[in-house]
Order: sequence, then C-alpha cells, then structure tokens
Amino acid sequence: MTMKSFIAPLTVAIVLAIAAAGFWIAGQTEKRIADVHNELATLQYDTATSDAEDVERDLGMARRMPQVGQDAVSDLRDTRATASYWRGGYGAITPQKDANGAVTETDPQILFLAANAAYRGAQNDDRITALRRLDAVVKSYGDVLRNSPGHVDAAYNYEFAIRVRENLAKARPTAPAAKNAKAAPPKPTADVAGDIPSGPTLHGHPGGPPPATDMAQFKIVIPKRGEERKDNPEAGKGGVKVRKG
Repeated sequence: MTMKSFIAPLTVAIVLAIAAAGFWIAGQTEKRIADVHNELATLQYDTATSDAEDVERDLGMARRMPQVGQDAVSDLRDTRATASYWRGGYGAITPQKDANGAVTETDPQILFLAANAAYRGAQNDDRITALRRLDAVVKSYGDVLRNSPGHVDAAYNYEFAIRVRENLAKARPTAPAAKNAKAAPPKPTADVAGDIPSGPTLHGHPGGPPPATDMAQFKIVIPKRGEERKDNPEAGKGGVKVRKG
C-alpha cells in the first residue's frame, strides 16, 4: 500500500470529521437558541435574558461559522432587548452609536425596540418635554423604515406617533400641579400573578371579563359522556312554542 493511497482516505476522513463537528456545534447552538425563544414566548423574561447571555458566551467556534455565528449573535441580542423591553427596562435598549453620538445601529429589531422604549418614556413627561421626545421617536421609526422598508409594525407606529404628537401640540397646556402634591406611586412592573407577568406582554394585554360583570349568571354546561348518551339517547325536549301575531 503506497503512501499516496493512504493519505487520500485519511484526508477525506479528517474533512468529514471537521464537517460533522461543525454541524454538531451548529445544531447544539440552534437548539439552545430555540430554548431561549421558548422562554421568551412563555414570558420568562429573566430566564430568557440570562440564558441568552450564557449561549452567547459559550458560542466559541460557532461564532466563526458562516451563516451561523453572526446570525446567532444578532438573534440573541434581539432576544435580550425584547425581554428587557417587556420587563420595563427601557434604558437597557441602546442602539450602537459612533464616537460623536450618531446612531450607527443597523439591526431593525433593536432600532424598533429603542423607538418603542423612547415612546413609553415620553408618556410620563410634561407636555413640552414629551413633544421634544416624540420628535425623536418619529425620527427613530423613520430610521427603522429606512433600514427595513417592509417593517409593518414600525410603519404603523410611525403614523401613530405622528398623530399623538399632533394631538398633544394642539391640546391646551394644563395648569402645573401643586408642588406639595403627592406624586402617584409608579406602577410596579415586576408583579406576577401566578407565573404570568402583570400588564401587557409581547402577546398583548391580558384578557378577562369586562368590569362589573356578574360571572355567576353564566352556567357551565358539560356534555354527556359516551356511556350516558347510550343510557339515555333521547334528546331534551323544549316547551311548546306559542306563535305570536
């Protein structure tokens, strides 16, 4: 057996082993990212944030893999920003900027969440400050649309923010509150009812019966089981209908 005939199969085996290791690393990374997405969808914001940080720290070789590494880093960063937003941590969502403070961020999800966070923050400001911040909010949504023209949510929020600003500009300024008036306590953002966070989440506002609804008037009707239907196959009979007119 010549050296040449021995080296060729060995080279092929090494190449296949490297490819298999790469696919295994990519598969494990995708699985961990899927678990983080599952935590985010089930409103486990703290867990999703910490696990996303762990996955990014453990990327290792996967970070250098084409079409895996950079996509994974961007995905995990978007997940952390989304979790921070729905926890009420608006200040943690910071788009990348250059040395002069100009926004250089190109990730549309980060730009979108940053614009949403800025709008939420403007809701607690006085009229003049809110108008100034809404100008920046409208510009931020415009930046999202320039980077991602098909971003439907950003397009809706862009027009909504413009209308909110116009209405606020037309409204008459209210008299300032007395200095000694007690400020309303901030609403807690971390209250949890069971395992579901209170307030709006990425799935929308929590549902429930309308206010002042007497739920006792609603009756639960349980269908008959199969053996019960066999014992009494007759359908219920209503009363005789009386024709009117």
